[in-house]
Amino acid sequence: MFYFLYFEETKLLFRVFNRYNIEARFVGGCVRDAICNQSTDDFDIAVNCEIYKLCDILTTNNINVIKTGIKFSSITVIINHIKYEITSLREDINCSGRYCDTQSTSSFEIDSKRRDFTINALYVSQNGKLFDYHNGLNDLRNNRIIFIGDPQTRIQEDFLRIFRYYRFCTKYNDYSNRYSDIIKCESTNINKLSIERIQKELFKILEISNNCIILNNMLNDNILHNINIERYNALLEIYTDYINKIQSNYNSCKNNIDILLKLYILFTYDYLINKLKLPKKLRNIIKTYKQFENEPITYCAYKNSLDIQINVIIIQYIKYHKPLLKPITNVQDNTLPLTYSDLSAGIKQASRYLKKCEKWWVINNFQPTKQECLAYILSLAFTNKM
Repeated sequence: MFYFLYFEETKLLFRVFNRYNIEARFVGGCVRDAICNQSTDDFDIAVNCEIYKLCDILTTNNINVIKTGIKFSSITVIINHIKYEITSLREDINCSGRYCDTQSTSSFEIDSKRRDFTINALYVSQNGKLFDYHNGLNDLRNNRIIFIGDPQTRIQEDFLRIFRYYRFCTKYNDYSNRYSDIIKCESTNINKLSIERIQKELFKILEISNNCIILNNMLNDNILHNINIERYNALLEIYTDYINKIQSNYNSCKNNIDILLKLYILFTYDYLINKLKLPKKLRNIIKTYKQFENEPITYCAYKNSLDIQINVIIIQYIKYHKPLLKPITNVQDNTLPLTYSDLSAGIKQASRYLKKCEKWWVINNFQPTKQECLAYILSLAFTNKM
C-alpha cells in the first residue's frame, strides 16, 4: 500500500535515521493518498530530532539539504530528484489566526494534534505500521472531513483552514457542510489572509470541483462574498450547464472545464489582470478570452486553438446568452489571399486595415478573393479619410 517505503531513496534516508536512532514517520497527504490508491509526489516526514541537528547529520552523510524553512523546523531533502519535506515534531502555541509559535516535542501524538483534519494526521513508520490518533482512517473511508479538536479553535488558529476544509470536502465528496454555522461566524476573518494564500487554495478547489454543491456551500457560508468574488452566481450556473449540456457537446474535445475558464467566469477582467497575481502565461490567455469573447466564433476558431475556441463559446453562452455552438475545426488551414506587400505604399495604417480585412474575410467564410480583399481595404482607407 505505502509504495514510497520501497523507494531506494527512502531506504537510504531511513538507513541514516536508524544509524542515529532517529524515529521518522511519513505523515499527511502521501499516507492519505496511498490508502486511497492515489499516487503523489508530496512526501512529508516527521522526525523526533531537532532540525539543526538533523541538518548536520544529513549533510555529513552527503544528502542534499535545502534549508528554506529551517526557522519553522522544516527542511527539504532531495535524493535522485525525489523531494522529501522533513519536519521536527512540534506543537503549536500562541496561535493568532495567521501565525503560530511552535515548540518542540518528542511525541508523535502531540504533533498530530496540530494538524487540521483527522485524515491528514495519519502516520506510517518505515515498516508500514499505521498510526491513527484521531480516527482518521475511518473518516477517510467514510468521506468525512473532520477537524481535530474543537473546530472553531482550529479555524481561529489559521483562517486558511476554512478554504482547506472546502477543498478536502470537494476532493472526498463530503457535502454535509457540518461546520456551516462556525464558518459563517469566522467568514470575515479570511480578509486577514494574503491574496496569495487564498488564491492557492481557491485554485485547488476550482481545479477539482465538478459540481456546484461545494460552491453553493461557500456561497451560503458567506465565503464568496468575503473574497470579493464578482460573479459567483454565474459560476454556479456554468457548473449546472456543464453537467447538463456542455459536457455532452464537448466530451470528445474536452473532459473538464479548466481552471482558467472558471476564474474568467468568476472574476472581472480587471481583477484577474491587475489584482490576482497570475503568471504571465495565464494572463495572456485571459487577454485572449477578453479579445474574442464577443467576436464571431469562426474568427476565434481561425485565430486560436480548439481549447481556446471551446472556452470562448462557453464564455459567450454564460455572459451573452449566445447559443452553445459546436466547435469549428479545420479552418486554420485557410490563408488570407492578400499580404502586406500587396498594399500600396500610400495606404496609411496598412497593418491595421489588413487585420480588419482578415476578420472580414474569415466572417465571409474565406470566400473573398484577393481583389475583393484589396477593394475592402481601399474602402476602409477612403472612409477613414472622409
